[in-house]
Amino acid sequence: MPLFDLPPKDTPRALYGRASELDALTRLVRAGRWTAVLGPRMVGKTSLVKAVARRVDRPTIYVNLWGARGTQGLIDAFLAGLNASRPVRSRVARILQRVEGVSIGPAGITLASKAKSLRTLWDLVRTIGEESGRSVVILDEVQELAAISGPLLKALANLFNTRPEIVFVFTGSIFGLLRTLLEPSAGSPLFGRSPASLRLEPFPRETSVEFLSRGFTEYRLSVPRTTLEAVVDRSIDGIPGWLTLYGNSVAVQGMESDRAERATLIEGKKVARSEIAHFLEHRPTELYWPALRAMTSELTWTELRDTLSARRGGRVNDNTVGHVLRSLREANLIVDRDHHHIIGDPMVRAFVRETDRPPR
Repeated sequence: MPLFDLPPKDTPRALYGRASELDALTRLVRAGRWTAVLGPRMVGKTSLVKAVARRVDRPTIYVNLWGARGTQGLIDAFLAGLNASRPVRSRVARILQRVEGVSIGPAGITLASKAKSLRTLWDLVRTIGEESGRSVVILDEVQELAAISGPLLKALANLFNTRPEIVFVFTGSIFGLLRTLLEPSAGSPLFGRSPASLRLEPFPRETSVEFLSRGFTEYRLSVPRTTLEAVVDRSIDGIPGWLTLYGNSVAVQGMESDRAERATLIEGKKVARSEIAHFLEHRPTELYWPALRAMTSELTWTELRDTLSARRGGRVNDNTVGHVLRSLREANLIVDRDHHHIIGDPMVRAFVRETDRPPR
């Protein structure tokens, strides 16, 4: 698969610049260790988990949870993943035909509406473990299931105890449900059984430039290194998804570099709008949006507190400032640089800087 193909990479050979992470996650999965892969959007989490699934050569169900809501969203996403995994589906179809509420037809495995419950879903998972043996379930963007975190954690704990042959891999940002998974309290069903964690960081500058250079070589194109360095420094940074989109715009769509950079920014800001709107749901916009606006440039903790206090016309207490920073950091929206805070993703930074009102 060419580096500039837009879909997530799904083989170890196609994965670029993640050799150590690939080895680490492969080792954990083969050892039967549940693992959470952390990082911002477009950094390559999905590519990594799909490549590892191919490398360990086990029956795998990949479940895309982005946009899922509650039990219904989880079940629909899981069934889509199960039906897309032909090896797993073929192994369990015969057994599932005898399960009440389960149907198997041209559209694959479906559940009657009355059967759509977490209990039925986990019965499906148990059946997969019994029939497929050592297998992998990937829950991508698991923080989307925060609304059902209580029953979900209980079900996961039960599977951890009863189906050791099934390895769960979670991806997402460390807030909400994923934070609860990784830092379970003494009362949590997963206390003492938290997954290992593996964090994906953006590429360093040199890796980003080499990625673009190698990608253009695959298309027999020569783009001056100074041009690539300027694009990386100015707008794209080291996020693999944005590097890929820029490279695709030049190599596949035939755009000039400047136009490709602008097109990448436009698409990136669309994703940023969606991500920020998603984050602000159920949070005080009047507090978080000014904080994001302030952190389009580097700010110290004190400077952020003073900025928020000036905006609100009264002093914002220290605990509130700390909570805002922690929430934004755990959502991978900001990074810390030598005691300063700034929005990390250049696309998110550009969107927030250019937008007066919070997205809805």
